Amino acid sequence: MDVVDAVVTAMPAEVGELYADQHSIIDELFITTADDNYVTARWCFHRNLNVDFFWLAVHCVEKYLKAVLLLNGRPAKNFGHDINQLYAEVLKVAGDLLPPGPVKPERMPPSMWREETFEQFIGRLYRDGQADNRYQLYGYSKMPEDLWKLDQLVFNIRRLCRPLDASVMKTNIASGPNISHRDSLKENPKRWTLHSRLEDALEGKIDEEVKAAATLWNFPFTPENYPRPAASYTLASRDSVFIRRLFDPLRAGPEHFAKSDKLWAWVKTHIRLPKELINEIEAEREQLKSAQP
Repeated sequence: MDVVDAVVTAMPAEVGELYADQHSIIDELFITTADDNYVTARWCFHRNLNVDFFWLAVHCVEKYLKAVLLLNGRPAKNFGHDINQLYAEVLKVAGDLLPPGPVKPERMPPSMWREETFEQFIGRLYRDGQADNRYQLYGYSKMPEDLWKLDQLVFNIRRLCRPLDASVMKTNIASGPNISHRDSLKENPKRWTLHSRLEDALEGKIDEEVKAAATLWNFPFTPENYPRPAASYTLASRDSVFIRRLFDPLRAGPEHFAKSDKLWAWVKTHIRLPKELINEIEAEREQLKSAQP
């Protein structure tokens, strides 16, 4: 793991005497459940269960980000599930501890890696894993490197799940002045343990299959010499069914307009869709119709 865990000697003023109870609530509601979501997302990625990979990846990132805010005296209830907004807020709290973006693992072929910032990756992740897309209203596009980027994102935000400006005494040093968690994390960029559910998964305390899901090609959370089987890199994507059923018939000619209109009317009447998506579909349908002779 990382350096010996520290003993907190002073808490932020806004936490005060309720800190232990608050931390327990935050750990069980957010960190523990996020750890399970993260391990399951990794399992889904390797088995090409792509809808659930994106869904669970967004879940775990959302919960870790909310835990960071709550443990640092910030409310987390005004962001909904939007991890773009949550990450922007965490940057205000801990921007000095977050790298600009993921780094290609040495063993990954350069052709399989696309450079992007964490903000850009989070934007893609949210697009494909947001709540509305659990029904595949928008489709998805999974890149070969997405799991490796998720691992690095989780590593960098999960380690922030502590009161960053609270005083901490490093137990592996016999003497010396106390420093903050923030300074300790800066001094020890590989420090990450929280003694929560993920640690149990990595150590095999839950189940060997869970351990395999948590550790398989997991660069940030496992030692460099950890045994790794050969990896394969694949792309995966799926278009929304609306393209096939609502758009393609319109491209086939005006004789198909009436049937397509009836189907679209049925969809709007019987299925709950985001208002923005309804507007997008109607605009695209009108454009397709007007393009026909």
